[in-house]
Amino acid sequence: MSPLAQGDAKLLPLEGKRTSDTNAARIPEEYLQLLLPYAGIHCWQQANVHILSQHLQLGKFSLWVHDVMAYQDQVICPFVPFPLYSLHYLFETSLSIRMPHSEPFQLAEDSCNLFFLRPGVSYLPLEAGTKAVSLHINILPEYMPQLAKSYPTMYQRLLDMSSGNRVINKHPYTVNAVSQLLITKILTCRYLRQEAALYLERCCTDLFNIFCRQYAIEDKALFVDDIDVYDVYHKIFEYLRANTNIYHDIRKISWMFEISERELSTGFLNTFAITMEDCIHMLKMMHAFDLLMQQDQDFSEIATAVALDTETMISSVESYYDFKISIQRN
Repeated sequence: MSPLAQGDAKLLPLEGKRTSDTNAARIPEEYLQLLLPYAGIHCWQQANVHILSQHLQLGKFSLWVHDVMAYQDQVICPFVPFPLYSLHYLFETSLSIRMPHSEPFQLAEDSCNLFFLRPGVSYLPLEAGTKAVSLHINILPEYMPQLAKSYPTMYQRLLDMSSGNRVINKHPYTVNAVSQLLITKILTCRYLRQEAALYLERCCTDLFNIFCRQYAIEDKALFVDDIDVYDVYHKIFEYLRANTNIYHDIRKISWMFEISERELSTGFLNTFAITMEDCIHMLKMMHAFDLLMQQDQDFSEIATAVALDTETMISSVESYYDFKISIQRN
């Protein structure tokens, strides 16, 4: 790619308050379907590149989604205004970014990394025809000890980390099927205001927890890298996802897929960085929340749809999303 002068670059904020948002009426029609509810939106287009940038504050998390299309060679300069941690996911392309005072870092397609970023401007060259979806879950440093306290390996890594821009994980992690589902739920969320905030904050929490477990699994060299083994666990996940209305436990799934209970429990965790029990619960809670927001089924019908009794369904959803159903339905 031909070099571009610094003046040709375009600043892309990765955090911070914008002075104003783009009026939805000025956004090209093909981008309207990508808009997240209640998000701050900034959309700009030059001759070389088109970027749709969206952001939401979700409790301790700040969610930023960037849809990028480069029509010609272009340089973008991601900008960070203050120190933060950024859990980053990249889709549809691979990119090489140069952060301040750091060697170029390869951002692989369908991968995630946790960065600690100092204030400054990075350098990101785009080749003509590049299309990218970049998702950041940003966390201020003061929130990280509380979020990471349940993951001793990760917490110790943060304590030992030297100053400057750093990637926390030793290697990029491939986005697994469970994380992909959560990200898809984020990108396709169409709830409004408080409902969106509840749902998206929980998705961010689940993604952060999965990443922390991936770090612990990597540290113990337990990642599943056998494609045949992964395919088996992927089939199990898809079965669980498609059958939230059925009661499942380790023993039943072990019998169905002819895998010992111990191997199933360990293999599922090492493949998806979430226990099978927690994954089953997550899938049921997401489905119950979806049905509750539609408001066209009574509580008993929703409970049946996730194989729980009504009282347990209500208390479980309230605990999982931290809200009161009676208030939300009024």
